[in-house]
Amino acid sequence: MEIEEAAAPLDARAGATTAGRLHTSRIVALAASLRLGILWLVVTHFPHDWLFGRGIELGLVADNLQAGRGFSSPYGGSTGPTALLAPGYPAVIAVIFRLFGSFTFTSEIVVMLMQIAFACLTVLVMMRVAHRMFGASAANVAGTIWAVSIPLLWMPTIFWESCLSTLLLVSFIALALQCVRRPSVAVWVLLGATSGGAALINPALLLVCLAIIGWAAYQSRRTTSPSYVLLSLLMAFLVLAPWIVRNERTLHAFIPVRSCFGFELWNGNQPGGGGLLQEGLHPTYNRSELALYTSLGEVRYMQQKATLAKAFIRSHPGEFVRLTLKRVVLFWTGAGQPSGGSTSGVIVFFTMFTTVLGIAGLILLLRRRKSLALLYALPMVIFPLPYYVTHADLRYRLVLDPLMTILAAYALTRAYSQMSGKRTIEPEA
Repeated sequence: MEIEEAAAPLDARAGATTAGRLHTSRIVALAASLRLGILWLVVTHFPHDWLFGRGIELGLVADNLQAGRGFSSPYGGSTGPTALLAPGYPAVIAVIFRLFGSFTFTSEIVVMLMQIAFACLTVLVMMRVAHRMFGASAANVAGTIWAVSIPLLWMPTIFWESCLSTLLLVSFIALALQCVRRPSVAVWVLLGATSGGAALINPALLLVCLAIIGWAAYQSRRTTSPSYVLLSLLMAFLVLAPWIVRNERTLHAFIPVRSCFGFELWNGNQPGGGGLLQEGLHPTYNRSELALYTSLGEVRYMQQKATLAKAFIRSHPGEFVRLTLKRVVLFWTGAGQPSGGSTSGVIVFFTMFTTVLGIAGLILLLRRRKSLALLYALPMVIFPLPYYVTHADLRYRLVLDPLMTILAAYALTRAYSQMSGKRTIEPEA
């Protein structure tokens, strides 16, 4: 009984109907058309190199890859091998640069079109997840919210892995539900491979994926052989292993995915810090830091920054707590963006909309289906942790937005049912 409860729609378990027409194609078309409108705006009104103005390390590493210089020199010049970035997305961008030229206008358009495709696929997957769990009405509401949300409309114009990370997270949720609903060797192997691949795109997803694998293993423990779970974990390790071995051989250090946590910790914990990335301390923009990075080498540079960060935290515990609490607020309100300006209020409104209603939906779900509530809570609890202690830029919060939007849609449809007087049958505890 417990397994069926974890994977079946709430209304279906209650004996009610989940009847309703899904409008997936219309909503995906709406999402695509609005994002293509943003692309047109960028192409016609912004400088042709605008996209590559931020995330320059990603572009430089991708350029080195496509030119045959290996995964190296994230700050320009020739500073040698690097693990500053996870390898997955630079490899994707390297293919585009190879085909259309490095930092060209054509490459800029192709990158944004690719990220729009990721965003539209995210709408499709999240609507399938919402439909399976909460019915057609919640799926339509969730898809519509995600299609028109202003911060998400601009997400494909961020030169980073955010769009792909978002797609990977919601797809991983869908795969975990499939492992519970219809466990098979193939699905469990795919779950493990996806977790390893997700970590090579965005390392912050690794612990989330492992926690969700644990959730799926527990929920399906009566129908799934432990060997399936072990095989899934083995597949995740096999996907990650070549990168770990490469880092050991080229950088002579154990670096599971990225080398930069010490630097990020130091950057975010400075006297008078505001909780956001301090670009003036970054080697990309700070010549003295670049010189230090070049002279020490990447591994020693990151170790030095980690030592400085730990020293600051030990000597200023109150300041560290203040900054951490501020970063928590910045993360969940959407105020974690450096640009500010007239759009800040709009972005905060849309982010708070899904934060508040998403938490409300999680509370409602916790009362009705604790096992399913835990599945949604795990990413919400685990994913932000590194950003609470470093810096809480807006693009990190956007990765969680599909899950928050599904929960928000669930809260809205439940409220509408109660206000309209429709009879709802509560599922068994």
